Amino acid sequence: MAQIPQPQTYTLPPAAPNHNHGRTKAAWVLAIGASIGVLVVGLGLIFSSMPVTVAGVVVTVVALVVSAVMRGMGLGQPDSREDGEPRDWYGS
Repeated sequence: MAQIPQPQTYTLPPAAPNHNHGRTKAAWVLAIGASIGVLVVGLGLIFSSMPVTVAGVVVTVVALVVSAVMRGMGLGQPDSREDGEPRDWYGS
């Protein structure tokens, strides 16, 4: 005997996800800056050069700060809706 499927009882989220998939200018600055910084740190460790290693750490920290400032300027992923309430994707 065939079973009758139960109807789905779910609701859509209150807001649509962002269309940029996280690819914002602030995210690109962070990704590229951190990659360059880690590369410089690695080269400093390979060549046993403390100034190069410190320079790589500085580049990475600067990338973090610049990305945070860019996000504060509105060039990052938005985290709230226009009405000021936080996004609630799966809440009821």
